[in-house]
Amino acid sequence: MWQEIRKLFAQYGPIHRVTARREACGAEGDNVWYGYVAYFSAFDAEEVLRQSGKMIFGGRRIRLKKKNRLNGFENHGLSLHKSQELLMHYFGFNCWTSEIVYLERDDEEQKDSVRYICLVRVRMPKEGLCSEGLGLGEAPCTTQSPQGRGQSVACARRFAINSAMKAAFGKFVIIKLRNGKVTVEVDTTQTDLQMYDPLWDSTEVEVNDIDHDPEEEDSDEEFAMLQDIDDEELGALLDITISKDA
Repeated sequence: MWQEIRKLFAQYGPIHRVTARREACGAEGDNVWYGYVAYFSAFDAEEVLRQSGKMIFGGRRIRLKKKNRLNGFENHGLSLHKSQELLMHYFGFNCWTSEIVYLERDDEEQKDSVRYICLVRVRMPKEGLCSEGLGLGEAPCTTQSPQGRGQSVACARRFAINSAMKAAFGKFVIIKLRNGKVTVEVDTTQTDLQMYDPLWDSTEVEVNDIDHDPEEEDSDEEFAMLQDIDDEELGALLDITISKDA
């Protein structure tokens, strides 16, 4: 049932959620089906409402009514698949690229678990946008066998990457205007669920400013040492025989 409802309403815009339920109605207890369709865009929903009484489903004309909130429905953000699907719908199949910036094991993991922290960077080159997301992945590890520990490590890494990707894609905000134009921005006010440690970005090479060239200084010292060495000492250093007649 819900697949048929989605197919009918998807022609007006990308759909977030479709549900269908059957309820008893009337004294005879006749079963009546109700369908609920949630759109990503309020403009798409308004367009569908204007089709009330005109759309045909199951051989009958259907009436449409706006419902502000579904019972038991809470907004927990979009899944990674939904976020990617929505961006591709509006901006094309190859509209984004992703890279793993950081993926390391967490030092504070529990004894019977494996935890990884991941930082992902997602770019939309044509729009000149970049979004970063931080994720934590944890998997139980109660075995000492290499195979079992390897599976736990693989699961924790996969969960961390997926969590970071979801956080990064969740910061993209798609803006659709009434004239049909669509743009996208990055919500910089969002904070990741996990704390980011600035030490991850600490420089590994320390740069010191000096007033002279160490190579020139070393060359001068080596030249001065060679001036004080006679032929025999130089030959011993080079392990060769130097002729005095040469």
